[in-house]
Amino acid sequence: MRSRVALVTGGGSGIGQGIALALAAQGHRVGVLDRVEEAAQAVAGEIRDKGGQAVAVWADVSDPVQVERAVGEVGEAFGAVEILVNNAGFAKDNLVLDMPLEDWDAVVDTHLRGAFLFLKATAPAMRAAGWGRVVNISSISAIVDDERVNYVAAKAGLEGLTRAAALDLAPVGITVNAVGPGVVVTRMTEVSAARAGRTLEEHVRHQAKGIPRGRTGTPHDIARAVLFFTAEDADYVTGQVLYVSGGPHG
Repeated sequence: MRSRVALVTGGGSGIGQGIALALAAQGHRVGVLDRVEEAAQAVAGEIRDKGGQAVAVWADVSDPVQVERAVGEVGEAFGAVEILVNNAGFAKDNLVLDMPLEDWDAVVDTHLRGAFLFLKATAPAMRAAGWGRVVNISSISAIVDDERVNYVAAKAGLEGLTRAAALDLAPVGITVNAVGPGVVVTRMTEVSAARAGRTLEEHVRHQAKGIPRGRTGTPHDIARAVLFFTAEDADYVTGQVLYVSGGPHG
């Protein structure tokens, strides 16, 4: 298997951490990017401790200057980014009429603007090489969810970006796909649990009852789907959204 240069945004915890570790386990050189520098350093250190190659970088993914700098730092360490995983994101949930503008902007800018900026920063080198893999981490919430209008809009927009960019970039050898996690237990789950007035354990049990598979997901479940899209020979699959949610969805 050929070693490629990968960059995972939001790689310092949760789903991003699982994806970074999985890519490193396949022999890829991984840039672990997070807005919390210590978190990125910890994951990069874990990869190196396991014999892999990783560099930690910090950036606000909505800031074009910081995005260019971060991509440059990965390039200096390993060469041009060939695999991009846009995973950075967070939630600030609320009803549509109660949503503060600053919360709308913060969530949409991180999920959607950030993915666009990293695509713009990395795709030219992929185009020049005639090979590239982009995976955007969406959510089953992109279909519909209540009381989180900014998150739903951002993830739905991310899926639209995935399909449009896939059409633009297919002729130059770059695939663009998305993975839509269902309920995956991460730090964000703790926020959702508190919002619902439950303990984390109660919330996980409650969520599992509505999942056909009978359990909640793990970062490893999502990483497996990412590895499919980033495979060397996965060049005939582009513009697709794969929901990893434990069963059919509405």
